[in-house]
Amino acid sequence: MTKKKIPEFRNIEEMAEFWDNHDTTEFAVGEIEPVEYKPKRLVLTVRFDAGDMLAISREARRLGMDRSTFVRMAVKRYLEAQR
Repeated sequence: MTKKKIPEFRNIEEMAEFWDNHDTTEFAVGEIEPVEYKPKRLVLTVRFDAGDMLAISREARRLGMDRSTFVRMAVKRYLEAQR
């Protein structure tokens, strides 16, 4: 049985839909190389009391950014000052 060639995909959604409807055993995959996934960023959940959250929201809005960007910048400035 001749194995089919895996098609080219325009985006991740197209690829996901394709593999949702096909089995990998139908296709010739050639050499498989291991891939190491390295996330670009890690996520940290931080809890604030209501008053601090309000102050963070106001200051972020004043500076024209969202809260997470404001907090990330504040932490980065603190860490740079400690070096």
